[in-house]
Amino acid sequence: MRHPLDQSRDSLTDYIGLVTSLHRQLPCAPSVSNPLRHFLANGSSISLETGGVADFSAALFETATPECSSPRDLVAYELANEQLLEQAFTEVRNKSNWSLIKSNTDAHGHTLGQHESYDMRIAQGGWLIGWWCGLIGMFPMLLVYRLLASLWMLLLHGLWMVDKYVYLTALKLFLLKPSHAKVGVAPKASRKPQEENSSSGSGELEEEVWVRSQFMPTRWLRVAAFGLRGLHRPIAYVFECLIWLVALRSQRRELASFFATRSILDGSGYIDEQGRYWVSQRAASVNCVIGFGSYGRNRPIFRCDALLRELFAGPFWSFRRYVRLFRRRQRIELAIGDSGMCQQSQYLRFGVTSLLLDWVEIGQGTGAPRLQSEIESMNEFARDWMLVRTVQDSKNRDRSALELQRLYLKIVKQWLGKKEDVPAEAWDIVGMWQTTLNQMVLKPQTQTELPMTLIGRIDWLTKLWLLNQMESGTSWQVRKKIDIRYHELSEDGYHRQLTNYLNLAPVIRDSEIARARRTPPNDSPARRRGSLIRELSGENSELRVDWRNATYELDGTRYSVQF
Repeated sequence: MRHPLDQSRDSLTDYIGLVTSLHRQLPCAPSVSNPLRHFLANGSSISLETGGVADFSAALFETATPECSSPRDLVAYELANEQLLEQAFTEVRNKSNWSLIKSNTDAHGHTLGQHESYDMRIAQGGWLIGWWCGLIGMFPMLLVYRLLASLWMLLLHGLWMVDKYVYLTALKLFLLKPSHAKVGVAPKASRKPQEENSSSGSGELEEEVWVRSQFMPTRWLRVAAFGLRGLHRPIAYVFECLIWLVALRSQRRELASFFATRSILDGSGYIDEQGRYWVSQRAASVNCVIGFGSYGRNRPIFRCDALLRELFAGPFWSFRRYVRLFRRRQRIELAIGDSGMCQQSQYLRFGVTSLLLDWVEIGQGTGAPRLQSEIESMNEFARDWMLVRTVQDSKNRDRSALELQRLYLKIVKQWLGKKEDVPAEAWDIVGMWQTTLNQMVLKPQTQTELPMTLIGRIDWLTKLWLLNQMESGTSWQVRKKIDIRYHELSEDGYHRQLTNYLNLAPVIRDSEIARARRTPPNDSPARRRGSLIRELSGENSELRVDWRNATYELDGTRYSVQF
């Protein structure tokens, strides 16, 4: 990836080179439904995210870990994917021309961060019945949408095919001119016999021309996205109302206060344009508790876009994905986390959140502290790097972020103490959580001396310590460079330089990361996905993979597998 502000980079070319390089490290397979996504033999995926405007010039690379049941495994696969991506880019690009940044924002100012997906119980009792009735009531609207969307895409596909034919014909005529005969990038069908011995670079250029011809140009993608959004907006609005009324009521009630304060554990720090320091950029942008993040200016805690995709995705004649919405458990995203670098921050994020979700669903948790306004509180705590701000709870008592975190810690310890056969990892998470909160205390005399025991372990404190090493009066540009290069995935990245200097003991062992680079988790749907990719990606099987299914062909017979 070039510098984040470089508007001339070609993301599609970068993606093609990246996938080619990744395939040299471990087997890969393309996605069933998305031509800009590939799955790896370790169960992870890499994709080129074009955003709502479908613009290749502003696209970013996104990795996703396989499904994991252990927070420790999840961090290991996240670190493994970073290493794979870094090595792949090093092979295909001159090191002096790019920097790979684990970014929280893009060149246009959009907040990115890191999304987490958890299986959650969507509702229970009468609320579950209400969920089912609402889905049934939306079915006629879904039929109308599927029909109109199919007609719209059929029309655009016909126009694109005409446009592509004109483009390739013009390209063929241009490349076959005598003065350009040595370029060797004409399509294979038009190559002349004397061109067979052209340089090896001609094959690569020809392949790139062919690959590009398989994707709709940006202008057509923008038109398609604009039309589809207009068509599905009415049903999306109804669906959002249904979600707001009945979905995840217990999680929203019991955990909103925890999520309002979680940034002090996993925030990565941020300098805004006025030079002010924030604990978390992503948490500061959240403006609602539940909803869709793909519409307007919504930035919810519980992001239900995966449910929206289940409603709209699939061929016109198939409603298999729509039927999945009737299941009691659904995959829900949490979109409040920054892209951090410290292993301890990441481990606490996934571990503590998983424990609290289990407490709500298995332990039927009640009695958690509640705030008068969770969103306003989250925004307040996201800018409170001195840890002194307080907000009012439902009983008009002032609460700080540390105090609220300690209340949740006490609840989890009491809950686990009453259970039998508690996994050892659960107690490890609780112990690290308690130690971190005890150490996260600034000196009462100045409220500015940072806890050195957490430097290199908690991202926002580590970045703040780095910035404090600069002399007073240092320009915003220099401080912003530290902010950005802290997240650089290379030996030149400031976080990696600091941790190497401090020689901190890692949370995740190198052997765990090495295993995560090669193989998927054992107790996961990714196990079968990874096995198929490893066995069939090198064969002439036309293997295509997705999160829930795969298709391939052997001996003339087409097979479909569900994970």
